[in-house]
Amino acid sequence: MTIEWVGIYKFLRLAIFAAVLVGIVIWAYRPSRKQRLEEPARRMLEEEDDA
Repeated sequence: MTIEWVGIYKFLRLAIFAAVLVGIVIWAYRPSRKQRLEEPARRMLEEEDDA
């Protein structure tokens, strides 16, 4: 019986972890945030071209 509880605990822990990761990805790559997220990379490339 204890092994069953451990299995349930591990499965739920993995499911919660996966849900949190999916939530972070959705939050970070929303169209409104994507532009702010990629702006530093573009700026670095522009500075590299100017040098």
